Amino acid sequence: MTTARSTPNIAFIKYWGNRNDGLRLPMAPSLSMTLDRPTVEITVEEADAFAVRSFLVDGSEKTLKEKDTDRFRKVLSLMQRYIATLNAAAGIRESQLQENVSITVRSHIPPAIGLASSAAVFSCLAKAIAGFIQDKKKLTNTQASVLARLGSGSAARSIFGGFSTLEEGNGMELGSSWSVQIADEHHWLLHDIVIIPAMEEKKVGSTEGHALASTSPFYVERVRSIRTHRQRECIEAIRNKDFEALQCVTEEDCLDMHHVMETSTPPLHYLNDETRRIVNAIKELRTKQHIPVLFTMDAGPTVHLVCPEEGKNAVLSFAHAQKGCTIFETKVGPGAILLA
Repeated sequence: MTTARSTPNIAFIKYWGNRNDGLRLPMAPSLSMTLDRPTVEITVEEADAFAVRSFLVDGSEKTLKEKDTDRFRKVLSLMQRYIATLNAAAGIRESQLQENVSITVRSHIPPAIGLASSAAVFSCLAKAIAGFIQDKKKLTNTQASVLARLGSGSAARSIFGGFSTLEEGNGMELGSSWSVQIADEHHWLLHDIVIIPAMEEKKVGSTEGHALASTSPFYVERVRSIRTHRQRECIEAIRNKDFEALQCVTEEDCLDMHHVMETSTPPLHYLNDETRRIVNAIKELRTKQHIPVLFTMDAGPTVHLVCPEEGKNAVLSFAHAQKGCTIFETKVGPGAILLA
């Protein structure tokens, strides 16, 4: 039996669209900051039959849909195939991961609201599986990031603490894309004040959304922009602790991704009126008070306000003044870890 813990991440350069949807091989690189909370813990243990149980924030058990259980089963099958390419299969019984494990998920993250719950879950699962097989094969964090990517592309980045990329890579093999740490959690203290205007699950999940990305007439230009300059600019901003540069490239990429979403076929509208109101209000606030803060949104209405230490109190005050919203206070964190 092994237990791992992981957390979400917030992307500065967004992952949206694949060259292979089944293997979650991205069309372009992405980059994110791993957060220190809220957490997910997953226990993997041997069992007579495959089973998945999931517990919510309040400790109650969530009734999983068949598609949710099937997703775990499929991901474990892909993980088994990848582990086999590392010459570790001899130490792991055939079908062990698909049929003879029990998975228990304990999540403190509200699902499907743009807070990267799948990134936390599947990075946690990857770390737990790495611990589960470590007597037979010790995986590096890079290899664990490949396991995580097979469940959720952005999950690969939560394996590492601090700031990390999901590399585009090339080819169509299971290990053709992985995560790389740009700087650890001690490099630059940034806070992420998360404002959630609606606690409702989104109608179209990210997995389905990725498959629609290429239908937007603006998608090709988005991929080109990330490859040619945005990713590089974001990495340089982080390494140089240049918040103004980070704000510029992060907000540009966020709005660009949502433009692609809204012009896909069918269009995806993840942002709502409250999202737009909050973004406009924070723009006005930082202009008037010269507060260092950037905004970004993943696939959901949730607004992430990222700031250095000197902006934290003002941003927190702003966040708690937003009526009817749920607030999470987070900061850069250490990534996925084994607990036992």
